[in-house]
Amino acid sequence: MANASDLVMDEEVSYNPQILLKKAHAATSSIGSATVIIAMLEKSGTLKIANVGDCGLRILRKGQVVFSTAPQEHFFDCPYQLSSELIGQTYRDATLCSVELTEGDTIVMGSDGLFDNVFDHEIVSVISKIQNAVEAAKALAELASNHSVDTTFDSPYALEARNMGFDVPWWQRILGKKLTGGKLDDITVIVGQVIRASID
Repeated sequence: MANASDLVMDEEVSYNPQILLKKAHAATSSIGSATVIIAMLEKSGTLKIANVGDCGLRILRKGQVVFSTAPQEHFFDCPYQLSSELIGQTYRDATLCSVELTEGDTIVMGSDGLFDNVFDHEIVSVISKIQNAVEAAKALAELASNHSVDTTFDSPYALEARNMGFDVPWWQRILGKKLTGGKLDDITVIVGQVIRASID
């Protein structure tokens, strides 16, 4: 992401998040792999998004989620990732989206640590109560962190796991138990608000 930040004004990038992703990945020498999402807002109000893996983005408008990215996974809990290895996904595998934003929209971006632990309705609730973007991001990260360690919380991750056939043993299900709990993971949250720029 440091490389992406350094290259965002590169002439070749020209508000294309997939090209930015390509150049930033090529400039990265770290060993390992990671999911990634990049969103670039054009002056026209178009938000362009490139996403590899299970990071996510929600756009909230007038108290509702009006846009949501979908995760890319090979199978449950195994997301697409950019890697330092020759095998794996590349910028070409990114899901690309463009969304027209309007003044007053709120953009919530995050790692899977946010979206595995916090439901969309909870995101809407936090955003509706906290107008400051920085404070809203902190509140969402704290909520995700609290849910991630709550073994009784029926999290988005637990729901998805059960939908994919993962659950407690049959004898616990007979007793009325089910797989619950949050998912311990990294948690990154960015909140942005769309405002009209004043031209002096």
